[in-house]
Amino acid sequence: MKKLLILIVALLATFNLSAQTYKVGDIYDVNGKKGVVFEVSEDGKHGKIVSEDIVSEKVTWDKAMEWSKQLKDGWYAPSLEEMNAILEVYEVLSPKMPKSRGFYWTTTEYNKDCAWFGAIRGGSRGALYKGNKFYAKPISKF
Repeated sequence: MKKLLILIVALLATFNLSAQTYKVGDIYDVNGKKGVVFEVSEDGKHGKIVSEDIVSEKVTWDKAMEWSKQLKDGWYAPSLEEMNAILEVYEVLSPKMPKSRGFYWTTTEYNKDCAWFGAIRGGSRGALYKGNKFYAKPISKF
C-alpha cells in the first residue's frame, strides 16, 4: 500500500510539472534553476531563460568566455541571436531583472578582434574590441 501511495504521489508530481506552461516574462524556478523566460515554445512547456542573479564581474570577452565555460546546470553565455531575442522582449523582462544594467558580452565574434554585445536595458547592441570590459549574463534552456 505504501509503495502504491508513493507511486501515485510521484505520478501526480510528474503530471503537475509537465502541465506547467510559461510565457515570456514569467519567472521559471524549478529544481534550483531560476530565471526570466525570454523565449518559449508554442506549447509553453519549453524555452529559454535569462538569469536574474548570475552575472560575472566586468571582464574582457576572453575572460567572459572562460567564465561561461565554468557554469553548471546548463547555464551558458548567449549568442548574438539569443541576445537579440532577449532584447526584443526587454521591456517585458526588465521589471523582473532590476539589477541588469550595462553591456553584456555574447559568444558571437564580429571578427578576430571584436565581438558582439547587447544591453538588456535600452536594447542597444553592437560589436566592440574584445579588450573592453563588460558583464556576462548566462541563459539556459528549460
